Amino acid sequence: MPEQILAGKTCLVTGGGGGLGKAIAAHFLEAGANVVICDVNEERLQETSAELSPKGPLKAIKTDITQTSEVESLFDTLIAEFGKIDVLVNNAGIMDRFDPVGDMDMEIWDRVMAINLTAPALLSKLAVRNMLAQEKPDGRIINVVSVAGKAGWASGAAYTASKHGLVGLTKNTAAYYGNLGIKCNALMMGAMETNIVDAFKTGMNEDGCNKLRTVLEAIKAPAVDLNEVAGFCVNMTYGKGASQINGAMIAIDNGWTSVVG
Repeated sequence: MPEQILAGKTCLVTGGGGGLGKAIAAHFLEAGANVVICDVNEERLQETSAELSPKGPLKAIKTDITQTSEVESLFDTLIAEFGKIDVLVNNAGIMDRFDPVGDMDMEIWDRVMAINLTAPALLSKLAVRNMLAQEKPDGRIINVVSVAGKAGWASGAAYTASKHGLVGLTKNTAAYYGNLGIKCNALMMGAMETNIVDAFKTGMNEDGCNKLRTVLEAIKAPAVDLNEVAGFCVNMTYGKGASQINGAMIAIDNGWTSVVG
């Protein structure tokens, strides 16, 4: 049985109905945490809830994180159920269609920004407020970014800008709250096999997507293992040395950005 380093901690994972969010939730439960997962996909959320509930205290809440009232209700339910929040994982995100700015659909821009950047800002705001209200603040925020938060070739203009913005939010949160007991870090993810690729079913900009394919074929880096990442998330919350990490942009990409930044 894994070490219970999260015993007594309450963790919120957005986009927890599948992919990386589901894997993180599973590992947090195995490490002893109370876990709340939210997702906009009701069916996916309930399937995950049924699968993971035997591992420990889990609450699944259908939430559209682009709606302020639903996010506030999510926090009200979480606090009523578990009393506090210790860890927030801003994992939920959507892709664009690899369109550069000249071809971009502004409705897609607005939706990508709402989910990938504005929602994490609101979630972080509510989490920070609750963490600071605790007797001895000791909170953690993990923002799931992407190599697109560093490179310009990994996606379209909307997704790239949203993830660069999330890097900025991470650094600002770390700078302002690190000395108050709240650590905030970002994971710069490489390619993963997750439901984020659902976006591709509605078509994509082939020229833009080919830029990514060209890099992947040259580097020949394997996809990132979701369970390895989820285990790392546990360790970077309250594992040995975790309290010393703040404002870090940690590349988990099998070497993508060591070759092409």
